Amino acid sequence: MTKSSVKFPRQAFLGAAALLLLSVATSAHADAPAPLDVTAKLVEIPSKLPPDDLYDYAYVMRYQVQGGPLDKQFILVAHYKPLQARSKIKDKMKSQVGGKLRSFNTGDVHKLKLAADLKSIWKGALVDEYAATDRKSVRYWCLQVDPA
Repeated sequence: MTKSSVKFPRQAFLGAAALLLLSVATSAHADAPAPLDVTAKLVEIPSKLPPDDLYDYAYVMRYQVQGGPLDKQFILVAHYKPLQARSKIKDKMKSQVGGKLRSFNTGDVHKLKLAADLKSIWKGALVDEYAATDRKSVRYWCLQVDPA
């Protein structure tokens, strides 16, 4: 066999490689768990929120779920730049942060859409006052928060 008789066109190879990458990316996205919708009372903001102008960060707060399968359970939820109204977030995280909430106040009840895969969504600074005493609990990423 000569070199010329076993030719594989470069475009066919690149097309096959692109299809393979697309199918891997699609299956990885399809494996992501569905968001969790809960109504919960904000029971603790553990410390003063850092100013937004220093750096981008997410801040972990503690909620108690009201109703549904997680009724009365405490959950930890990370919010991106909690000093800003959700509708005012216009930077690179806009697609991962939404809702109508304007401010976070202890005692308020919120409707939350949560993702359990915080680390795949947020790779920046995480202010988590609970990390020293609770390393096992899931930290949820808040995709959307609205007043209840």
